[in-house]
This record gives sequence, C-alpha cells and structure tokens, in this order.
Amino acid sequence: MGVPYDPDPRPVNRKLWVFALLPLGAVLGVFILPYGASLSGALGGAGWGRISASSILPTAVFTLKQALASTLAALVLGLPGAWFLEKREGPVSRVLWVVCAVPFALPSILVVLGFVLFFGNAGWLNRLAMALTGAKEGPLHILYTQEALVLAHGFYNFPLVIRLVGDGVHRVRRAYAPAAASLGASPMRTALTVLFPLLMPSIMAASLMVFLYSFTSFAVVLVLGGGPRATTLAVEIYRYARLSLDFEKAGVLALLETAIAGAAFGGYVFFARKARSVCPDIADRPLEGRERAPFAVVRILYCLGVLGLVLGPVLAILGESVLVRTSFAAAPRLDLKWWYALGDRSLPALGRSLVLAFCSASFACVLALFAAGLEKYAGGGSGASFLGTALQAGCTAPLASSGIVLGLGWLSLYGREQARSIAAVVVIHGVSGLPFAYHALAQGLRSVPANTLHAAAVSGVGPIGQMLTVALPLSARRLRSAWGFAAALSLGELNAVMMVGLEDWETLPLLIYRAVGAYRYGTACAAGVLLILCCGCFFWVSGESSRDSVKSQDNHGKTYVP
Repeated sequence: MGVPYDPDPRPVNRKLWVFALLPLGAVLGVFILPYGASLSGALGGAGWGRISASSILPTAVFTLKQALASTLAALVLGLPGAWFLEKREGPVSRVLWVVCAVPFALPSILVVLGFVLFFGNAGWLNRLAMALTGAKEGPLHILYTQEALVLAHGFYNFPLVIRLVGDGVHRVRRAYAPAAASLGASPMRTALTVLFPLLMPSIMAASLMVFLYSFTSFAVVLVLGGGPRATTLAVEIYRYARLSLDFEKAGVLALLETAIAGAAFGGYVFFARKARSVCPDIADRPLEGRERAPFAVVRILYCLGVLGLVLGPVLAILGESVLVRTSFAAAPRLDLKWWYALGDRSLPALGRSLVLAFCSASFACVLALFAAGLEKYAGGGSGASFLGTALQAGCTAPLASSGIVLGLGWLSLYGREQARSIAAVVVIHGVSGLPFAYHALAQGLRSVPANTLHAAAVSGVGPIGQMLTVALPLSARRLRSAWGFAAALSLGELNAVMMVGLEDWETLPLLIYRAVGAYRYGTACAAGVLLILCCGCFFWVSGESSRDSVKSQDNHGKTYVP
C-alpha cells in the first residue's frame, strides 16, 4: 500500500485524527454504549437475583440445540455443493451458483413466508403429494416445531457454506490434487487424506458463521417457533423488554447471548484467517481428467434438488400473490385481488422502507468513507497505527452483535420515547450495515495505484484532496456496491423497528410479519413480491456478487471476513 509523499506527515496525522471522530463517535454512540447499557443490569448483578437458573437453562439449551442442528443441516446441504460447484463451469453450475445467492437477497421475513407456503401443512409440497397419491392429508406436518426452525435456518444458510467452503475447495484442489494424482492417488484417497484436512479451517469458519446466525435468529423463531418450550434467547429478550418491560431480566439473557455469540465470532475470525493462508500462491493449476459418469449423475441430481429447495419457496410467494381460493378445498384461480389492494397499506409501507433504506445506506457509506480513507491516508507512526486499528475494530464490531440486544440497549440507554424515532432506526440500520460498506470501500481504496497518489501529492494535493478527487472516483464501483448492499440490508430489516417499538411507522417487512401472523397470506405475498423486486434492484445497483460481501440474515446481514 503506497503512502503519498509529505515532507512532514505528523501535522497531517493530527488533522486526520479530527476526521476519525465521526465514524468512531457514531460506533460509540450507536453501538458500543447501547450495547453496554443492555448488559449493565446483568453485569451489575441486579438482574441475576430476579431470574432463576431454571428459567434461563431451558431457553439457553434449546437455543444451542437448534443452532447446532441448523448448522449440521446447512453443512449436509452445503458441503456437496461446495465440492460440485467449485469449478463454476458449464451452464448448470453457473445457473446454480447464481441461484445459491437468492437466500442472501431474501430478508428473513420472506424466508419465513416462503417456508410456510412451500413446506406448510397446506403448502405446495403437501398439495402436490395429495394430488399424486390421492390422500386427504399431506405427509409434512412440521410447522411450529424445532424441525421447522432447523429446516428454515438450514435453507437460509446452506448457500453460505457453499460459498465459503467452495472458495477453499477451489484453492486446495488446484494446488494439491494434480500432485496427488501424479503420485498415483485415487480421487477418493486424495479427497480424504489430502484435501479434507486442508479444508477443515474453511469448514469450521462456515460452521461457526452459520451457528452464529442461527443462534441469534429472531424473525424466523418468532413466526415458526413452537411456543414457550421452543423459544430462543433472542425471542425471550424481546418478550422481557418489549412486552414485560423488564430490562434487568432481558439484560441477563442479553449477556448470555452476547458471550456465546462473541465466542463463536472469535472462532470464525481465527478459522477464516487460517483458511485464507492455505496455498494462496499455487491455486491456479488446471484440473485434469474427465468427470466420471456416476459422479456426474450425483452432481446433476444434487443441482436439481437445490434448485427445487431454493426456488420452490420463492415461486410459492410469487404464485400465491396471483392466486385466490374461495375455500380450502377449492381449486385456485388467477386473480389480481391482492395486487389491487396494495395501495391501502403496502405502497405507503414500501415508501417508508425505501426512505429508511436510502437514509441508512447513505449514513453507512459516509461513515465507511471516513474510516476507509483515514486508514489509508493516516501515514506512518504509532499513532496512525493505533488509529487504523481502532477504525477497523470499530467498523467491524457490529458484525458480532445481535439486533435484538442492540435494540434493548437503545431502550435502556435513551429511554422509550427517544428510542421510538425514525432517526434511531436510521442510525441503527446504518451502523449495522457499516461493516459491509467499510469492507467494500477499504478494498476499493487499497486498489488505487500508489503512483497515481504520488503524482497527485507531487502536484500539491493533500491527503483529503487526493481521496476526494483521485481515490474516490477510482473507487466509484466499490462505493456503489457498498451503498446498494447496505440499502438492501436495511430494506429487509425487521428487528430494530420491532424492538424500539416503532410499530405505528409500518415498514414493508413489518406489514408482511403482521399479515403472516393474521394468516392473510395473499396480502403478505403481494407485499413480499414488492420487497423481492426492491431488494433485487438494490443488489443490481451494488453491481457486486455476494462473494465480496455476503448478507446477514436476520441481524443485519450475512458474512464478512476481517
């Protein structure tokens, strides 16, 4: 990374410290202080005396069990795809690679809606089974059970396994498989004795990230949970804070959730860095030999199964938005009834969601631009090194957070009246999207040629002028990517609006959640199609594949590798 020439860099560094106050202050006021406030009751001991281990233990055990089972389900679904699709060659693999990005673009509330419509008791799979067998009842009865949570989380997260582990497979196979084949090792022996051990860091990183998202999941559990015996820590925090107004008990649960989530995120960071260090320089060797027929058949069957699993819920949402049934047993007929009714609530809710997405994405990009620019231009010296470390830590810290715990912190620190504001939701969404915006912009600024910056410095342009007139225009694609991705995340976010109590300012995800809870699936599907189209537009604006910055489900988005 080149540093522009300056005859006396120390005054520049002192000036740049002033600009660091904006991103660091925002993270401090929006994330660190509220997060600390949410845990203060538990850390002070006030909450422990009012909550018994017998009331915490079942919830904590169930949360861990469903997160571990969800991780296993995602691995079972995703690991074969990571192996099959790492070549990304051929029309089937290319199409499936794109399809696997669909769950990343779906907000969690749409995952729930699609799951209910496709796998539910009266869902498309059960109707297909009844039509084929003539039975009066479908074979699937999994809604509102632990199995439903595990399947929903597995569906939501298995593409993450494909992408994280698939990158490792791509490097390892091309680095070591040709050498093992030249020594006479069979493909199976090479996979078991050479490739699999080298892939363990990638597999562990993917497993810990899936565990983290399943452990802190809120909207999926809130809709598909099986009652008091099948509730998680996130749902209990919401219940104590928003319904019972018992912030001390909520703080105890928040401390427990934060401790486990922090440990999982720390493990993810360790294994992700270790995975990137595996054969970085010799991973471009071509693979030789043709694919064996049995392997090709299994690959095709897997691809067809994944296509059905991913596209089935999405097509169910699209189909139900234009189908009307006069009774449960009646045949559906095409009708735009649900679309005609959109203007009553859905269009105003969509307008609010778009305003929220625009403001929060712009806020996230401003913070990320300051942080990434300062990291690049701070110059040498221990102070600048400390500044860069502080900026990176502050901008990536929200990744390890839970949206529910953050909302609890806002209620605890700023009070119900101040927290119940549009501005509060904007800054919460903005800071939640900051890690992804910072990651994209930092990569863009690092890619700016050093000689270009040196030429600007020789012409008398200072660091700030270089960033605004040289580095930023050259990184415009990354800026667009950061803004579009942050906007898409904010558009589908439900946790902050519900937790701070802004129910009277109804957004589109909140409308869908209420419609699903009232079994008004037609209205929910029509609004869901609008949400899918808008999220798709924002991802198109970003112009980046989700391999560069992966979402988030439920909290604020999905994966970032520090």
